[in-house]
Amino acid sequence: MRKIFLVMLVTFALPANSFAQRPAPIQAQSAAPRNAAQTPNAPSSGNDELARMRDDLNKLDSLNLNMSSEIEFLRDQNLQILLRTNVQMWTIVIRDLREQVAREEQRQAVPPPAKPTR
Repeated sequence: MRKIFLVMLVTFALPANSFAQRPAPIQAQSAAPRNAAQTPNAPSSGNDELARMRDDLNKLDSLNLNMSSEIEFLRDQNLQILLRTNVQMWTIVIRDLREQVAREEQRQAVPPPAKPTR
């Protein structure tokens, strides 16, 4: 019983610490693309935004996998059901966002049709 409590404490404490330390770098990263998007000569800001989104989706996917791997260590069946539901929800959200990113990349890759001259 003591080992399970220790494992749960470490499992929940470590991610909480890493999230508490992350907001400053994330805010600094998000400020740079905004400033780049405001300047008129920044055509690649859309690509940077898509790359950042892909990176964020990879992180979310990793966190989702970590959460799903920890479910079996829980003894509370109601909590297991809740976390499984959350894993399924995040899987759907991540999949849909990846599809949106792929569509946006395809849209940016295809040049707009040429306007006919009269």
